[in-house]
Amino acid sequence: MKKTIIFLFTAMTVSLTGFSQTTAEEYNYLTKGYKVQIESGLDMKKGYELDDVDAVSAGPRTATLKKLVKTTSGQKKIAAYLIIYQKEGNPKEYICVPNPNSDKEVSDAYWNMLFNGTNDSSAKLQLISYLLSRRLNW
Repeated sequence: MKKTIIFLFTAMTVSLTGFSQTTAEEYNYLTKGYKVQIESGLDMKKGYELDDVDAVSAGPRTATLKKLVKTTSGQKKIAAYLIIYQKEGNPKEYICVPNPNSDKEVSDAYWNMLFNGTNDSSAKLQLISYLLSRRLNW
């Protein structure tokens, strides 16, 4: 089941991003820096835009999907996706969905973020899968 979910995430990301990579800097920005930016009221990272894509909720859980767009030399490219997941009463989790062509270090960090060993992993993956499936191109 876990392999199927990861395959769906990867297929979704490939269909939306093409063949670029998510850098470790971009990954760290989405998983750590974005939270600091929001809490501190700082400006957006230079050379990037963060666009809302979708949001869903199911009982005490919410998930929001955003895309990090790199804006260089007049071109825009999707660098990664950000899922902000929260179970009521718990802090928000910032999950970077990297391009599947990214370095192993980035891909492994994503995998570890999804399966963090908590009792909430199954419900979290269900909601995230639903969120991503709403954006597939039919």
